[in-house]
Amino acid sequence: MITMTFHSSLSLFGEIPMRLLNAAILSFCIGPLSGYAATKAESIDAELKRLFPANLPGAAVLVVKDGVTVLNKGYGLANVELNVPIQPDNVFYAASVGKQFTAAAIMKLVEDGKLDLQTPVRQYFPTAPASWNGITVEHLLHHTSGVANIFTDAGFRQHAFEDHTPQQMLDQAIAMPLLAPPGKAFAYSSVNYTLLAMIIEQLSGEKYDAYLARQFFVPLGMTHTYFIQNAGLIKGLVTPYERGPQLAVRWHSSLLLGGGSYASTNADLARWTTALQGGKVLKPVSLKAMDTAVTLPDGKRVPYGYGIRPHTLAGQPYLRSSGDIQGFHAEVVYMPQSKVLVSMLSNSEDTPKFGLLPAARHIAIMAAGMPLHAVTPQKLPDSVLQQRAGVYQHGDERYAFHVKDGRLLVEYPAGAKAKWEPLLALSPTEFYYEANSDFRIRFATSADGRQTSQWYEMDPLDNDTDPVFDKQ
Repeated sequence: MITMTFHSSLSLFGEIPMRLLNAAILSFCIGPLSGYAATKAESIDAELKRLFPANLPGAAVLVVKDGVTVLNKGYGLANVELNVPIQPDNVFYAASVGKQFTAAAIMKLVEDGKLDLQTPVRQYFPTAPASWNGITVEHLLHHTSGVANIFTDAGFRQHAFEDHTPQQMLDQAIAMPLLAPPGKAFAYSSVNYTLLAMIIEQLSGEKYDAYLARQFFVPLGMTHTYFIQNAGLIKGLVTPYERGPQLAVRWHSSLLLGGGSYASTNADLARWTTALQGGKVLKPVSLKAMDTAVTLPDGKRVPYGYGIRPHTLAGQPYLRSSGDIQGFHAEVVYMPQSKVLVSMLSNSEDTPKFGLLPAARHIAIMAAGMPLHAVTPQKLPDSVLQQRAGVYQHGDERYAFHVKDGRLLVEYPAGAKAKWEPLLALSPTEFYYEANSDFRIRFATSADGRQTSQWYEMDPLDNDTDPVFDKQ
């Protein structure tokens, strides 16, 4: 459903000298822009200025096309109190974008013959209950282990500002019942990746962060990627904000182990993505596994691989990785066919209106030169708008529409006292969000006379569609 929310050693690289490897990885930021690329950069820049007001927390954005940097800028404020603008090289928490670091480390252990993905995890966690017998390492990678999200437990959240050991997080996961039999369902739970980090430490004989630094970050020259738990003060780290804006209150960094342990810059994340997807980090079979969506026993495809979310967009591969934690959001997109990379790091809960996922997708579409969807709003009389007003329902989901000051407004979920969001009309039956014209709603009358509504994306991932809602 597409309903929007308001938010090792150098031998790893064979015999290639490190200076040549770094030059290859950095090639995406070398070379002048052509006239066409400059025009594209101006268009992308204008769109980002619209999405991120200069007087609010915002984002740093990097756009690469065909190995050349199209845009690398900051938008909005790194610190609101001091009126400090965001710079392109500012540091942000990357949150769950770091899951692919953990996944890649697991695959490196597989390549080195130290790990089999089908190994039951109780081999590494002997205190786990018998109900965990069927959980394998691969289930952790896919979030199909059934292990519950420990952060949903109210009692645990009361201690979320305290330091926790990995063993304490494992104990909390063990204390909660499985959400589903292992391998049967997808249930995103960051503790899966904490358990993977613990396995990395057991099999490598190194601390998690030391192993990742030796295998990946040092060889790749990722000098602005920081393990948050022991980084201390991080130069260039922006201030995170919740809605308001007001200062974000963050849980203890120990809770991030494996699932979101790193702060980074767009340049380092682009360096990582270019190297990983370019076959410089893992063997082809390992990379393919990371980039392949899991298929459940019932045949349902879930767009999650190993720390990466594989989608399609307009028939071509669209790989993304996202991260969300108090006051920080991240979205990294790679389109191998179009040779487009977009990295977007934000310190805001308020902007952009619908979060980074649609914003980054729109920028990727612009960078790829795919068709855009122009809109010309219409002014409709209240009598036409009133025909659309009311409550529409599908299952337990309800939307409400009403008319005010000549505009159709929507509330989701209906009756939750959420902010009413204005819509603009394309026609008497089609409307769009003012803040995101690519997200639209179509009203219709079914063959049996029912009045219906259906949200749709102009450029949906995986050709996903929303259900039809009936007017109550």
